[in-house]
Amino acid sequence: MKPKLFLVLGGLVLALLVSAATTRAANQPPMSLHPLLKIAPQNTFVVTKTDDAGISSQGAVGTLRWAMNQANASAGFDLITFDVAGSGVKTITVKDWLPDLTDNAGVMIDGTQSDDRIQLDMGQANIYHDAIALKSSNNVIKGLIINNRPNGGVAIGTSDQVEVSNSLIIGNYLGVNAAGSGAKKAMEGIHLRKGSHDNIIGGTNGVTPGGACTGDCNLISGNYQHGIVIDHSNNNTVIGNFIGTDVNGNNAIPNADTGILIANSANNRIGGPTPEERNVISGNANINIEIGQTDVATRNNLLQGNYIGVNSAGNATVGGSGNGIVLGLSSTNTTLDSNIISGNGGTGILIFRGAARNNITNNFIGVGANGSVKIPNNGIGILVQTSGNQITDNIIANHPSHGVRIQGGSGNQIRRNAIYGNAKLGINLGKAGFTANDTKDPDNGANVLQNYPTPKSANVSNGNLTVQGSLNSIPNKKFIVEAFQNPVCDNHSTHNDGQGRTYLGTTEVNTNSNGDASFTIVASGAPATGFVVATATDSAGNTSQFSTCVAVTSVTPKPSKPVLVSPAKGATVTSNPPLLDWDPSTDAQRYEITIKQDTKKGAVVHTNSNIAADQYTPPTLAGGHKYYWRVSACNSDNVCVKSKWSWFQVP
Repeated sequence: MKPKLFLVLGGLVLALLVSAATTRAANQPPMSLHPLLKIAPQNTFVVTKTDDAGISSQGAVGTLRWAMNQANASAGFDLITFDVAGSGVKTITVKDWLPDLTDNAGVMIDGTQSDDRIQLDMGQANIYHDAIALKSSNNVIKGLIINNRPNGGVAIGTSDQVEVSNSLIIGNYLGVNAAGSGAKKAMEGIHLRKGSHDNIIGGTNGVTPGGACTGDCNLISGNYQHGIVIDHSNNNTVIGNFIGTDVNGNNAIPNADTGILIANSANNRIGGPTPEERNVISGNANINIEIGQTDVATRNNLLQGNYIGVNSAGNATVGGSGNGIVLGLSSTNTTLDSNIISGNGGTGILIFRGAARNNITNNFIGVGANGSVKIPNNGIGILVQTSGNQITDNIIANHPSHGVRIQGGSGNQIRRNAIYGNAKLGINLGKAGFTANDTKDPDNGANVLQNYPTPKSANVSNGNLTVQGSLNSIPNKKFIVEAFQNPVCDNHSTHNDGQGRTYLGTTEVNTNSNGDASFTIVASGAPATGFVVATATDSAGNTSQFSTCVAVTSVTPKPSKPVLVSPAKGATVTSNPPLLDWDPSTDAQRYEITIKQDTKKGAVVHTNSNIAADQYTPPTLAGGHKYYWRVSACNSDNVCVKSKWSWFQVP
């Protein structure tokens, strides 16, 4: 009988375990598909308890520890959900580290399928270990609050270089309280370690651009060190998150070091081209984004469409003492595209020694999302200490220091930007002050201290602004000259130097053996007031500082050349005096007429210098002669344009 009783009891226990493991509570939403793989879970484990057991235990049935162990041991993709009795935030006080996720089929821990938020309080787990560590691929960590942790919140990959990919971290609060309003720190929010690649932090589902952190948005703030670390980890994506702010994106909850640190890693994407992919990375204490370390090259990373230093609406700073973006040692071919980099406590962008060949394009630096509201960085807009960088098509405005300072290095192109309203120089090369030109430009230094052009005139006529000037630089070389308009001549250094708000156009010139070249740039529809400045860029990519200013002057347009209509050339007139007729000239205020007898060099028989109409009848002319006639069209400045000669015969 004992064997039968044992079998019955064993079957009952097994049935209870299976039931607890696979049966969903009646109030749970429908089963979730894996967001990336789009597959249904083979097993669902429901967490019903907030208590925890130590590392020596597999965990009591219904605990999170038990569910994670069950998922690791089960074949196929598994789902862990929560159905804890009671209302309000459900806090699981973790005693020791939780099991690492080790099944490459993937596990999804989904806190959003609970009536309430699920909080993992790690304050009593004094072991130096991440709250949740992914040692396998295809995992999803969703909708949890993880805080109060001596080490990190979520780790993807481990120090033993287990390859981890295709995992997704979405909709979590990491380092803050359950309300998302204050810090409740971990060491780091998320750490992608060596061997991890092609993972996604955040997403676009349910996010509210310009509003609070909702849906797939992770709120990663208030941590002791960094918000996100990507180290020796390639091809990852970070989209739709708030890093360093509160849940509303209006106030700083700083990560105490860096918002995002990318080190020794390549081809990672932070943000994207759509508003839903935008990260708000603001308020962090040291640096909002840092890229570059010395172990291996940190290259080809993309920062696109992010708000860095401003609130989620992009119209005000959230505060914070940190620099905006720092490109450090070995950061190469990094692209900063279409970000707002404003309101930071230090420099907007610092390209540090050892970084090179980075591309900064289409960013708003010192202004808000509308491109006009003033939100200066509390320092220089862009500070460059290296070579080969491109700074193109940005707005760089309103800073209490220089707009762009090239402190060291060469081959740094600064082209087609709107640089204005900065308290010091718009573009500064080398020393912190104006650098005068020198004949034939033989000197060296930051951007080889490239000479600037000298605009001589800026005249508006017929809707076109024509800028003319000269350049003296290295003889027999090619240069690109660009012209800009600015409402005022900033003249902050008593050298009549300016800045450039509106890009007018460009032209190429070649210097002669004396280093001289002249230039003309014609801009259609340009502002008809203010001042014009210019820059020069040599063939190696060294751009000068802005030139001295020349005032925009309106010039009365020159009239078009009159065309004589009748009498037809060589005709014999039938009436005397004849009616002389011509097509009207554009911009003519009056006409002058001259009539000569027999030849174009013959005697003048009649003139009139104040004809209002485009036809005229002279006095009676003597018969038997040829008469040559010409009309001049004159503008209000008495600039006249002559027609061709014509003639007729009077019988």
